[in-house]
Amino acid sequence: MMLILDTNAVRMLNPNGSNADVLRIIKNSGTAKVAVPEMVFHEMIAQQVIEYRDAYDRAETAVKRVRGRHPDSSQVFMGAHNGPNIEGVRRGWERQYRAIFDLIPTTGAMALKALIREANGEKPAKLTEKQGEKKKEGARDVAIWLSVVDYMRKNPDEYVYFVTKNSKDFGDGSEWPAPMDDDIRGMEGRIKILADMDAVISALTEEVQAGELTTEASAALEVLSQTIGELTIKMLRGRPEPASMLSKFDRTGHFKRATFRQWVASPDAELLAVSNVTGHKIGDNVWFVADVEWLLWGVAQMFIPAIEAAPVACIWETRVLMTTSGVERPTIVSDRPVVRRLLPENRDKWEPVIERIFGGIDELAAGGTQNLLSSQLLNYSEENRNLLAHLPTIIVDDEGVDD
Repeated sequence: MMLILDTNAVRMLNPNGSNADVLRIIKNSGTAKVAVPEMVFHEMIAQQVIEYRDAYDRAETAVKRVRGRHPDSSQVFMGAHNGPNIEGVRRGWERQYRAIFDLIPTTGAMALKALIREANGEKPAKLTEKQGEKKKEGARDVAIWLSVVDYMRKNPDEYVYFVTKNSKDFGDGSEWPAPMDDDIRGMEGRIKILADMDAVISALTEEVQAGELTTEASAALEVLSQTIGELTIKMLRGRPEPASMLSKFDRTGHFKRATFRQWVASPDAELLAVSNVTGHKIGDNVWFVADVEWLLWGVAQMFIPAIEAAPVACIWETRVLMTTSGVERPTIVSDRPVVRRLLPENRDKWEPVIERIFGGIDELAAGGTQNLLSSQLLNYSEENRNLLAHLPTIIVDDEGVDD
């Protein structure tokens, strides 16, 4: 089964929004493949680029107004003169949308045929008249339609749901306007038009109320500590990430701040908070997406010259897709997960875990234990304890560490 979406069904799609969550659930559950024609893909990106460009122009105008009213205008918004990063924005949206959608080819031959149909005002293109002037439009709609038809011809065993709000030009699926009827002849029984995402949900899933779901979601997430630790090795590496130095623990909740390069081994993880849970039942499984905060702690390579490796902790904010049964491996759907230090103002979240990890810290310190750092790691997982034992040295020094 294939779910193909028209541009109007995914206009300004938020990759972290509920509609994108539904599409991920359908795709990951194996219920249907989720795709857009190439023409739709490029329109989606163009919509975001145009919005960005317009917003940048408005911001630039506002900056000029501010500068004109400041006695030292050269110091106001110093970075605003670099110009819009159109290609960077384009690449960013392309990466996010490719993670959700497969692409169906829109070939050059289809594009030419679409232009010819538009010239003749043939469906799904159209000929309109305003104030006595005739206007031809809809070549992109034709290209999208021909992409769907081509996919169906090349995949004769596939049933297609085509999601479009444009029933005026595409029809409602009960009958096909000419020449679309010729395009689809012999394949009419393998395609159904759905008007919008609500229709997709009704046809392919059963929505589960959040109140019924949050407890089950939390229970499924609770047992993922090892899996989440493994995922962080892949996702949090190579770029500076903020963390708190656990060797600098004190009872006020303040830690020395540091930046780590990557985990040396899978960190330990504990669930802190679950929010914004949405779920859908497909067959016997309930799939859900939720915003999740984890407390991570372990040994990491540092960006600080004086410290090769050290025990650190941080908060990892993620968006997770999985089933309440926990059978399927969870998927992190955040484009770039957010990492935060342990801040005193949020200590109600992390303090109980930290206190448990370092339950004996006062006794160790009072007893004059020389290797307090190693002692702190005794409550880590066996993997991290073994790691520490085989490191030549773990240097803990204030030099180069930001307060």
